[in-house]
Amino acid sequence: MIDASKNLAARLNQSQLRRSELLAPYTTFRIGGPADLFYSTDTAEDLANAVLAARELGVPYFVLGLGANILVGDKGFRGLVIRSHASHFTFSDTGLLWVESGAVVGDLIPEAVERGWSGLEHYVGIPSTVGGAVWQNLHFLEPEPDRKRTMFIADVFHSCDLLTEEGERRTVDRDYMQFGYDTSVLHHRRDVALAVTFQ
Repeated sequence: MIDASKNLAARLNQSQLRRSELLAPYTTFRIGGPADLFYSTDTAEDLANAVLAARELGVPYFVLGLGANILVGDKGFRGLVIRSHASHFTFSDTGLLWVESGAVVGDLIPEAVERGWSGLEHYVGIPSTVGGAVWQNLHFLEPEPDRKRTMFIADVFHSCDLLTEEGERRTVDRDYMQFGYDTSVLHHRRDVALAVTFQ
């Protein structure tokens, strides 16, 4: 795998690549050894290209969000860790919000509130990227006084732009995502969320 990792490193933007990067600073528990390669992406396209390159060369990879709900061992990760900062977004006149998967959910809430939109505000205190939110079907118990219903990200989900495990780009709907409690199809397939549209 050493040669494959070297070949992969040569194909990535060197200004965004770090070698033997400790993962502890990137997790909420502040633990975790080094990743052989650590790559920061700024666009969904760059994220897709890094994943495709790793797959082509047979290098294990992991897409890291904000590092919540994850434990990384002291030995770290043998392969490529991709941290996406891709956070471009567009609010449409038809009531849809398209956003890249590296965006932090909490950063979108003021933008939505400013436009008089609701739905995402339930997740204001939960550390998650958009990609992480759809990966685990982010949820929050309805505010007081009712507290009768759990609010799921699936409730405001419209569609997702994926890089599938077969290497195809597809826009999929809620049925494809198979949302459940703390789960989605992304737990069972090596699809990567590139962008999400909320309604």
